Amino acid sequence: MKNKNLLAIFIVLCLIAFADAQVDTLRLDVDLAIELALKNNNAVQLAKTKLQEVAAGRGVAFGSFLPQISASGTYYRTGTVNELSFAKYGMVPIPVIGLTGDTIGYTAPILTIVGETTFGLGQANNYILRGTVQQTLFTWGRLINAYRIAGLSFNIEQEAYRQARSQVRLQATEGFYNALLAQKMAELMKESYDQLKRHIDQVQALYNNGLARKLDLMRAKVSLTNASVQLKQMENNARLAQASLRILLGLNEEVPIVLSGDLEFSPLSIDYNQALNQAFADRPEIRQLRKTAQIADLATRIALTSNLPIAFAQFNYDYKKPIGFENRWGTDWNLTAGLTMPIFTGLTNWHKLNQARARQRQTRISIAMLEDGIRLEVQALVNTLNQEMENIKAQKENVLVAEEAMKMAETSYQNGMITNLEYMDTQLALLQAKVSYLNSLANYRIAQAKLQKAIGEF
Repeated sequence: MKNKNLLAIFIVLCLIAFADAQVDTLRLDVDLAIELALKNNNAVQLAKTKLQEVAAGRGVAFGSFLPQISASGTYYRTGTVNELSFAKYGMVPIPVIGLTGDTIGYTAPILTIVGETTFGLGQANNYILRGTVQQTLFTWGRLINAYRIAGLSFNIEQEAYRQARSQVRLQATEGFYNALLAQKMAELMKESYDQLKRHIDQVQALYNNGLARKLDLMRAKVSLTNASVQLKQMENNARLAQASLRILLGLNEEVPIVLSGDLEFSPLSIDYNQALNQAFADRPEIRQLRKTAQIADLATRIALTSNLPIAFAQFNYDYKKPIGFENRWGTDWNLTAGLTMPIFTGLTNWHKLNQARARQRQTRISIAMLEDGIRLEVQALVNTLNQEMENIKAQKENVLVAEEAMKMAETSYQNGMITNLEYMDTQLALLQAKVSYLNSLANYRIAQAKLQKAIGEF
C-alpha cells in the first residue's frame, strides 16, 4: 500500500513537471508588445464600445427620416349613454263628436303624434384597435442636420478610438524599450563584474609574486564588492521593468518571456515643417476638434429654424365597436395633414441659439490653442530626436575610445606601466561610456515613438 502511494505521488509530480515544461517561452519584440497591448488594454476596449454606441446612435438619427408606425388598443365604458328623444308620428283617424257629446263617426286618417321614441347616441362598451402611420414631411433641414451631427459624432469617436490605440502603442513601445534597456544594463554590469573578477585574479597573482601592493589588491576587492551590489541592483531593475511590461501588456506573470531585439540606431532625416503639416492633418485630437466645430455649425442651423413650422401627415386605421351608430365591429380610417409651429416658448429657443453660437466660438478657440500646443510639442520632439542622434554619435565614439583605452590599460598593467588605480579608472570610464551609449539608444527609440504619436503616425 505504501509503495502504491509513493507511485501515485511520483506520477503526480511527473505530470506537474510535464505541464510546466509545456509552458512556452514568449519571445517578445516591440511589434508583438504593441499587438498584445492593443488586444488587452482596457482603455482601447472602452473606446471601442463607445464607438459601437455612437454607431447605433447614427442609426437612431436615420430612423427620423422613416415613417413612425404604432399600434394601440383601448377599451372604455361610459356610465351614462346620452339619448335623443323625439315625437312619434302616425296616421290616425280622428273621432267626430256630435251635439250630444257622443262619437258619431271618424274622419279619414291624418298624420299626428302617436307617442315618443328615444335613440341612444352611443354604446356603454367601446373598443378600438388602431394602427397609426406618421411621417414628418418638412422640417427646414432639422432632420438632415441632426443626421449629419450623428455622423460627425461617429467620426469623433473613431478618432478617439485611434487616439486610445496611439497612446497604448506609445506606452507599449516605451515599456518595451525601458525593459530592454534595463536588461542590457544588467548584462553590461555583469560583463564589467566578470572583467573586474579577472583583474582581481591578476592582481592576486602579482601580489603573490611580490609585484603588487596589498593596497592594490584591497582596492580591487572593494571595487568588486561595489560592482556586485550594482549588479544586483541592475538585475532587480530589469525584473521590475519586465514586471511593469507584463502588466502593461496584460500578460500572466507565470508566462516566461524573453525580450527579443536590440537597441539599434537608424538615423532619420526629419523636416519640421513637414512633420508639423502631418500633425495638423492626421493628429486625432485636431481632427476631433474640427469635427466638433462642424457639429457646432450644424447645431446653430438647427437653432435658427427652431421657431419655423413643421409639416407632418398622419394616417389612422381603426377596427372598432361600435361602428357609427351600430353596435357591431367594423373598420374606419382617417387621414390628417398639418403644421405645428411654436408661438412662445419662454425665449427657450432664443437662448438655445445663443448657446450654439457660443459653442461655435469655443471650438474655434480650442482649435487655435491645440494647434499652438502641437507646434510646440512637434518642435520639442524634433529637437530632442536630433539631439539624441548627436548624442548617439558622440557616445559611440566615446565607447570606441574607451574600449581602445581599456585594451591599452590591460597591457600596460601587465607590464607594470600603470597603477591599479589607473586601470580601474579606465574600466569605470568604459562602463560609463557604454551606459551613456545605451541610454542614448533607448532615448532615441522612445523619442522617435513620441514623435510618431505627435504627428498622428501611430
